[in-house]
Amino acid sequence: MPKIIGFYGNTPADLCMYTAYAMQNTGKRICVIDNSKDGSLFHCIPTPDKQLTAVTSRSVDFIRWYPLVQWHELDYDYIFVQLGTMPQQLCLALCSERILVTDCERTNLDAYSRHMQQCSMPATVLLRGFSRDWVRTEQIIQQIKSYLADSGNLIEQWLFLPYDPADEAYRIKMQYGVLSQFSQISKSMEQVLMKLMQMLETRDRVQIARAITDAKHGKIAAAADTRNIAG
Repeated sequence: MPKIIGFYGNTPADLCMYTAYAMQNTGKRICVIDNSKDGSLFHCIPTPDKQLTAVTSRSVDFIRWYPLVQWHELDYDYIFVQLGTMPQQLCLALCSERILVTDCERTNLDAYSRHMQQCSMPATVLLRGFSRDWVRTEQIIQQIKSYLADSGNLIEQWLFLPYDPADEAYRIKMQYGVLSQFSQISKSMEQVLMKLMQMLETRDRVQIARAITDAKHGKIAAAADTRNIAG
């Protein structure tokens, strides 16, 4: 039975894809399902045919939509699901790990606070897009956290990803389906990927770091096997 990891929020597509590629470089069989309404993640994969609903890229299988009642029947080690902006409780309940990715806009934090309380599903919260200096200013971080205070008992841990031009350039570029590697992502992005993979897979830090480095440069683990979903 696969381990299902749900990503949701404002801008989770790049983090979901990077984590999938890095996990593939540990030799795991990986599938990514884009269950969002806008298909923002599926549009990031280079495909010869825009009408395809399943495609394999870099030994990772990508699916646009898939019946959620069948997620656990898929023959993979990990399934990463882009759940969309405000996923339903049932979708969240099927995930063994939930990762909420959001910027620091007050309206978004308020909305996700209400959403977490309504769904009552614990999640890791990843804040992104803020000034790098904010991380060093505890008072500001505490103020930002306060907008999710009512959901505090549902927040398993906090992750922080400051704004970096390279990360943003890759995030935009990948939306046009032309991203083959992301070798110049920021150190902060690498650290976040490291923490995410440590959450999901008990491995030596050196092994995880190597998997991330290989993924950044477009490498593929020979041991991994896809399910040939794209025919």
